[in-house]
Amino acid sequence: MATQFKYDLDSLEWDSAHRHNKEGVYCYCGLDYNDGDPMLQCASCSQLFHWDCVSCLKSKPLRGDSFFRFKCSVCNGGTEEYERDTLSWVQVVYLVLYHLILTEPDKKYFRWRENICATISDNWQNLMPGKAKTATWQNTVAGCLSTHHGLFKSGFDDTQQTGNWTLHAAVEPSQTHFKAAVKSREPRSGKVKAETKKPRKKADASVGSAAEKDILEVLNDSNGSKKSARPRVSFSDDESDNEAKSSKRKAKRRRAELKNLEDDADLLQSFEFFSQLEKKRLGGQTDKPEDLDSDNDDSA
Repeated sequence: MATQFKYDLDSLEWDSAHRHNKEGVYCYCGLDYNDGDPMLQCASCSQLFHWDCVSCLKSKPLRGDSFFRFKCSVCNGGTEEYERDTLSWVQVVYLVLYHLILTEPDKKYFRWRENICATISDNWQNLMPGKAKTATWQNTVAGCLSTHHGLFKSGFDDTQQTGNWTLHAAVEPSQTHFKAAVKSREPRSGKVKAETKKPRKKADASVGSAAEKDILEVLNDSNGSKKSARPRVSFSDDESDNEAKSSKRKAKRRRAELKNLEDDADLLQSFEFFSQLEKKRLGGQTDKPEDLDSDNDDSA
């Protein structure tokens, strides 16, 4: 392998993108290259090398492929070094479509199976070295095309056929380009904030409270429009008739809101509390039959 160039590398005048020099001198061989030829750029000296002049590649790379790290033998002490970046499926599909657009400029759309998947399959070891093909890898390609609308354009509106795809813009792929284009996932800290359950506020069951009024309205409203045979409940001994009529009107207004008492846990709790109070107040009436029975038993 070459350990020095046949020319003075430092004397070459390059453009701003470092893709061409005025002298037309590249690679170990010192020859020019044509636009579109796949070239490998050294990570150390930035010189461009013809793919068929290097020994580390067994197959021709795709056009626009820059997802690797290459060191020429001049910079690496007589041996070449090549390391492929790990590509995501979105990057693979984008790179393949970019390659197809450059190699077949007259073609507007490309078939996802016949063109895109076929190109991936032919360049599998170059794109994903050491990775085995799964039975569903073509479905993964279809999923990338259909979910990343910012990168891939469907040709259905133009061709009235499914499975035709191209790029929205044939921008040369790079790591910087994909940082904005590819979906990203925020890293997880590993700590999950425990949900704190707020204690339920106890119902205000004091005399004259809102809860007391709600319970009285429910107790005094006997099943909708039916009149109650049970005497009206009151927690105040001096309640007037006017107050009774006013409470009755309020009960009618509250029917629509209190469709289901069980939906309001606070109201249900207050209801149970005042129900016990009611039973105590009416205990003389409910206990009378039992007292009579006990008196009869005693007399017997």
